[in-house]
Amino acid sequence: MNRKLHILYILFATLLVTLMPLDKKKVYNVVEADAEQLLAEGEYLISPYDNIFQRVCRRHNVDWRLMSAIAYGESRFNPNAQSPRGAVGLMQVMPHIAKNWDVTAEELLDPAINIDVACRLYKSMQKMLRLPKETSNMDRIAFTIASYNCGASRIIDARNLAECYDDPKNEWESVSDYLVLLAQEEYYNHESVVAGRFREGNITVAYTNKVLGRYRKYLAM
Repeated sequence: MNRKLHILYILFATLLVTLMPLDKKKVYNVVEADAEQLLAEGEYLISPYDNIFQRVCRRHNVDWRLMSAIAYGESRFNPNAQSPRGAVGLMQVMPHIAKNWDVTAEELLDPAINIDVACRLYKSMQKMLRLPKETSNMDRIAFTIASYNCGASRIIDARNLAECYDDPKNEWESVSDYLVLLAQEEYYNHESVVAGRFREGNITVAYTNKVLGRYRKYLAM
C-alpha cells in the first residue's frame, strides 16, 4: 500500500471509530437493595467508597484501583462534585454521555451509578481506540485514561501523527508529545488529523500522568 492510500485508509478508519456509537444498554441493578454503607476511616485502603468500587468494577472487569485513581483525579472522591462544564459526581461524568445508558444527571449523584457509567465509558474508549495486542498494559491504560479525559478522537489523531512521523504510535510517552503538538497549525492541519485543533493537550497529558502515578501508588499499597 503506497503512502497516499495508507493515509486515506487511516482517515477512513479514524472516522469510523470516531462515529462508533456507545453501547446503549441501560444500566440495571447497579444499586443493590442492601447498598453498602460508606466505610469508616481505618476500614478502607483507598477511600470510603472502596467496597462500591470493588463491587461495580468487578462487574465490568476493570481494576477498581484504577477507577479509584481516576476518581481522585476527577473529584477527590466527592460524590457531589460538579464542574463548570457540567460533569457530575465521583467520576465527573457528563450527563449527555450518561444518557447513552438512560441515566439522568440526578442519578449520577449516586456513587454506584456514577462509577458504573464511568466503567462503561472507560470500556467504550478501549473499544474505540482499537489498540493492537502488542501494546503494553500500562500504555493501553494511559491511552484509555487520556481518552476518558479528552475523547478518543484526539488520541487517535495523536497516534496517527506519531505513525506519520515514524515514531512509536503504541507508546504513550511518544504519542503524548503529539497530543500537545495538536495545538500547532503544522500538526492539526496534517492530512492524518480528523478532529482538528486541540488546545488542551498539555492538560490531558498532565492529567493522565498524574492518574498513572496514583494508580501505581495504589497498586503498591
